[in-house]
Amino acid sequence: MNYKLITFDVYSALMDIEGSITPELRSRLNLDEASSHSLFRVWRTAQWNYLLLNNSMGNGFLSYKYITKCTLEYALQKLGAVLGESEKEELVSCWIRLKPWPGAKDVLSEVRNRGYQIAILSNGDEDMLREMAEYCDISFDYIFSADQAGAYKPSPLIYELPFKRLGLKREEVLHVAGSSFDTMGAVAAGMVVAWSNRFQDYTLDSRCQPAYCWNSLEELLTIL
Repeated sequence: MNYKLITFDVYSALMDIEGSITPELRSRLNLDEASSHSLFRVWRTAQWNYLLLNNSMGNGFLSYKYITKCTLEYALQKLGAVLGESEKEELVSCWIRLKPWPGAKDVLSEVRNRGYQIAILSNGDEDMLREMAEYCDISFDYIFSADQAGAYKPSPLIYELPFKRLGLKREEVLHVAGSSFDTMGAVAAGMVVAWSNRFQDYTLDSRCQPAYCWNSLEELLTIL
């Protein structure tokens, strides 16, 4: 295929968010390892739920940073834990200081070496994503973010961004998803999708199957 642009989901396909954030939760709240992972998963699930609610409630677009803080407070309430404002802000800022999955930076570098442009296509705020890319020392040609679209995945508005801004055809863009949720949204929006299915998950609807599905991001290089 003659792709001109490869877009990447960040928070699942490229970054190990749970592995990056749970040590911070463990340290700040004096939790054992299992409890820190449990707390993170409550936070992450609540975050996903609020993103979907924000798409549906019709009361204006809320930033990713705001939603992330609200859902952290929810998760802390569920745990019965209390943190000061500065500590909560520090935990929210962890979403900027994420660690890539092993090999992810090498894959991105090789994709660029082969002549493809690369872009972030993410639910994050543009400023958060720029800071994260700088923190990880990764250079992207473009950043497509939810605040640019005024909607979160799986809204087609966010998946339309590369086509509207760059004038590309559907077959000229390959989106690398990192979750079932993102895979289904991108497929429904008419994108060509490769799913880096690290946890061997499944889509909720068999009609939303990606063009490619692998267990590791490195396998992207086999089709480029």
